[in-house]
Amino acid sequence: MRFESWRAQACAVGLCCLFASTGFAQQLVVGSGAQLSMGSSVIETGCRDIRIEGSLDLGSGALQGMRDLAVPGALLGGSGLISLSGNLAAAGTLLPQMGTVRIVDGCGSAESRLAGNHQFNRLSVQTSAAHTLVLPAGGTQFISSALDLIGGAQRLVIRSSTATVLSYLSLAPAGSQSVDRVDAIDVGAPPTGQFLAPQAPDFYNSIDRGNTPRFLGGEEYVPIPTLSPWALVSLLLLITGLALTQLRSLTRGNF
Repeated sequence: MRFESWRAQACAVGLCCLFASTGFAQQLVVGSGAQLSMGSSVIETGCRDIRIEGSLDLGSGALQGMRDLAVPGALLGGSGLISLSGNLAAAGTLLPQMGTVRIVDGCGSAESRLAGNHQFNRLSVQTSAAHTLVLPAGGTQFISSALDLIGGAQRLVIRSSTATVLSYLSLAPAGSQSVDRVDAIDVGAPPTGQFLAPQAPDFYNSIDRGNTPRFLGGEEYVPIPTLSPWALVSLLLLITGLALTQLRSLTRGNF
């Protein structure tokens, strides 16, 4: 771990105590009941997994170099940076504020899974090596400010956790987007969010493998009109009446 800034000195003592029970193994834990404010500090986690059971306020600092991040407690994003290369489980416990969550290569991880529906200010997924972003089937990731989906020498693969079941990325209408070199299947954008990468996939050096509504030039949603129960009954009676009228006309024509 590396701590920077004068405020980090105070944080370092608290963190070492909180992490002492792990013996600096592969997981670092912010203990239950602990409240930690990072200020402007930078914490390099050395590819450890981080688990926040208490409360961590990122402030304007950075929590980076980690593999997996799990937040059963509370994580305030402030205006800082969270950077990881593995899995994220912070649905309902990450308060994004003005912060950035970045998924990158590293720590021997070739896949990042999001568990549950997250709220992000800025979600930035930028990789160069082979990497897959797996979104929860039937779930929605909400992004208010900016969304970056950028691959490199190897395209960034984006898919749902269950084949043929859509996962959604919902970028607010005022948000900015950057998409390049992705390979997507079973991922779309809901009607309430922006159309993501609306032009043909080639424009983004990308591959659309299907079932990508409102993403990579995928088809718009076609709204299906619904009827109230009374309107449905009326329609059925009308159809029945027309059928009976037709039947009577045919019957009379036979005599």
